[in-house]
Amino acid sequence: MAKAAATPDGLHFEPSTEIKIIKKQLDEFIEREVKPLEEEHDQYLGEDGMFNRADEDGKMTPEFQEIRNTIRRKSAEAGFLSMAMPEELGGEGMGDLAYSMVFEHLHNRNPDGFHRMIMSGDSEGMGGPVAPQPDKLTDYQKEKWVKPSIRGELTNGMGLTEPDHGSDPTWMDSTAQKDGDEWVINGTKTYNTMAPIADFWVIHARTSGEDGDVRGISSFFVDRDNPGIEVGKYQRYMGDPLAHQAFVHLDDCRVPEENMIGAEGRGLLDQLKNFGGARVYITAHCVGRSQWMFDKCVEYAENRKTFGEPIGKNQFVQGMLADLRADIEQTRWLYRHAAWRADNGEVPRWEISAAKLRGAQLWNKAADVAIQIHGGAGVMSSLPFEREYREARMSRIVEGTDEIQKRTIAREFLDFN
Repeated sequence: MAKAAATPDGLHFEPSTEIKIIKKQLDEFIEREVKPLEEEHDQYLGEDGMFNRADEDGKMTPEFQEIRNTIRRKSAEAGFLSMAMPEELGGEGMGDLAYSMVFEHLHNRNPDGFHRMIMSGDSEGMGGPVAPQPDKLTDYQKEKWVKPSIRGELTNGMGLTEPDHGSDPTWMDSTAQKDGDEWVINGTKTYNTMAPIADFWVIHARTSGEDGDVRGISSFFVDRDNPGIEVGKYQRYMGDPLAHQAFVHLDDCRVPEENMIGAEGRGLLDQLKNFGGARVYITAHCVGRSQWMFDKCVEYAENRKTFGEPIGKNQFVQGMLADLRADIEQTRWLYRHAAWRADNGEVPRWEISAAKLRGAQLWNKAADVAIQIHGGAGVMSSLPFEREYREARMSRIVEGTDEIQKRTIAREFLDFN
């Protein structure tokens, strides 16, 4: 796989030669490794496919889980799964701008396929942006949890959000108390991505400090077979019946000192910088999906005829497409500029929040426009747009709600101190 520079070559934000090569390699990987699996297991595709992927509880079936694991292992071997990870952990060391460009490219295709398993762009997988920084990890932690995840051999969950608290993770009821050479963790986590099939979790718990204080929250690796951790009720979300999330209960969960990530009381603080990357990648995902729907709408507007004329000649249809095209381009350059600043050592908090805000709104708008242009066919499950409409709505909640993003943006220019 071609290497990509961690920083862009100039201010144009166009894909470099290296990025174009990687995108071509990604397309070839999909044709070679993913599409044959789609042809062999087409029961998991189409309007009924998403229901065949889950058992009666909504959990991913063992058969579909094996397909996912196969793709992840092959992706790791090809270098795609770990592109965002530092080279010292076995990754490609790709910067935010380069990775987000490739991530957008990955999602600019039919969302019904298996290609979404190739790269980690959210909290699933240590190849994603929420993985701990290498200098916070011991050699033992790297070998036991992180590197196997990067190789696609393990799946991790993230234990951060709690039932009684919202978007501010610094308000946390989970605690960890020292007992000899062990930490005893108690608490409940919710919205744990991949919890139903996770091999281990990164659990955040307060070891000191008060509610609202980011300092005093520590992070721990906790294995699934730990007798003090229990996966509770599966949680299904809009757009996909698979229970990717679940409650996780920790009851006198004992972990050794060596499971703590970084310094005591700095676990969440050290990882906050990674959450901005997650928001950039989500925006790239939204742009990719929106671009794919836009292209499908253009094709439909040129070929679908009513009253003897293509519907694209209707000014109402032209107006919807023109607005959507402008929104896609605006959001694309917004996230790329934020990623460029991050790659150059800046902390573009408000720009990342602006990108996430506009990206989520864009995906929702694109799905709505696609349904409207396709008319009656658009609301049928035989086409993907009604599923896109439901799945897009989730993007305005995950990795910070619209309201949280607006608060961050407002704090850039309002000063009440």
